[in-house]
Amino acid sequence: MVDSKDNRQTLIHCALELFSKKGFDGTSTAEIVDAAGVTKPTMYHYFGSKEGLLADVLSIYYGSFLDALAKAVTLPEDIPLTFFRLAKVYFDTAQENVAFFRFRAGLTLRDGEDTAYIAAKKYIAEESRIITDFFDKAAQHIGNIRGKETLCTISFIGTINATISAYLQSGNEALISDETIYRLRQQFLYGIYS
Repeated sequence: MVDSKDNRQTLIHCALELFSKKGFDGTSTAEIVDAAGVTKPTMYHYFGSKEGLLADVLSIYYGSFLDALAKAVTLPEDIPLTFFRLAKVYFDTAQENVAFFRFRAGLTLRDGEDTAYIAAKKYIAEESRIITDFFDKAAQHIGNIRGKETLCTISFIGTINATISAYLQSGNEALISDETIYRLRQQFLYGIYS
């Protein structure tokens, strides 16, 4: 007999895989339950709806990602180290969970009344807040980024996402190596310190 916890975890995993490939709206409930090897009533028992399943997917995967980002900002006054730690969270997450990172990337480019975007909006905002808070604290030590904290956040996340996108398209793990983080950090900090 299959453990009910396994069914729940399998549904969450299969939903993430499908959402990352087809998007939330492009994925049917039938596809999710077929991939998970369960029935629709089983899915409805655990999540109530496809939207309920989406909420759990976001809570588990995006929540874990945000926790890791928050832990990376333990020494905001050490800007080079914190930059490295933040970038490492992004790179490690992309490498360890490609499906989440692809799904996340698609969500951040959505807006308006899109169901998945509405469900993810608080997570996207929290991600931005964590990075902006880092730059707010860094501005206390580097005066020339004062007033540019939001722009630094946009540049940081954009640079990291572009690098990860290149990795996902090519499979070249050197693109998300520690060496790449060091180079990106030098380039980014050169602009901050100059």
